[in-house]
Amino acid sequence: MPRAIGIDLGTTNSCMAVMEGGEPVVIPSVEGGRITPSVVAMAKNGERLVGQVAKRQGVTNPENTI
Repeated sequence: MPRAIGIDLGTTNSCMAVMEGGEPVVIPSVEGGRITPSVVAMAKNGERLVGQVAKRQGVTNPENTI
């Protein structure tokens, strides 16, 4: 049976979850957190960055960080 994913797109943080056994289960970020910063950036080498990685480099690359 296919599963649906629930996404809470917040202005500061976002969170994703699926239903398992009738209960929502949060999908952890690659860093292991339950929330992901709602930040997107283009690194100086052209790589697309999202979440915590994008937030961390925002100080040194503010012109390419949203």
